[in-house]
Amino acid sequence: MKSVFSRFLALAFCGALLGSPALHAQVTATASKGPSSEYSQLIDLSGGAFYAHFNPSPGLQVHAINLLGGEGSATVWLRPVWGVEANVREASGTMLIPPSLVNGVQIPTSAPMSEYLVLFGPSFRFYRRPKVTLGMHYLLGAAYGSFSSGFPKGVQPQNVGIYNDKLTMGLAIGGFADYNLNPRWSVRFVADWQPTHYGFNWQNESADSVGIVYKWGSLRR
Repeated sequence: MKSVFSRFLALAFCGALLGSPALHAQVTATASKGPSSEYSQLIDLSGGAFYAHFNPSPGLQVHAINLLGGEGSATVWLRPVWGVEANVREASGTMLIPPSLVNGVQIPTSAPMSEYLVLFGPSFRFYRRPKVTLGMHYLLGAAYGSFSSGFPKGVQPQNVGIYNDKLTMGLAIGGFADYNLNPRWSVRFVADWQPTHYGFNWQNESADSVGIVYKWGSLRR
């Protein structure tokens, strides 16, 4: 979690610096000398591998686990520096339930879980160069956690301190970095803070992804 926040704050600090009048003039002058074809497309379509670190229980005995899956997004750029993003994420993992919590209930000490998120919000590109892009997004939407698929019929996850299946609020706040292979294709790295609200608690998830971006259409400036 600390590493995610440190990356997030570093990106925010860079964005604040680039937003200052002196540096803005310098960046504008520099950008005008280079090609702008990497930022002339209307839509970014991206997809890739997704990772999240998540604790499926409000108690202290069930440890956080790693979730693996996929992510896809589409960003419509209304201006070269900002646009609107739609994002979907899915990840699965195995919960480790201490035997002391089972107490005679016929469930395994390891059980699968999955999480699904559909998010929307603004996206910003505050650093643009022919080869490198740095940006941030603020996404809000729905999250669905499936925790009961490994439990016997009639047994709820909450019986052993796990969250029950629930549709709830989800967010993703963080930064991304693109390495532009050419005007149409990029490699993207994303680091997010991804809070969700299962049970009566907020879960401070961290989430990262790596994938490919395809740029489509033409942006009218």
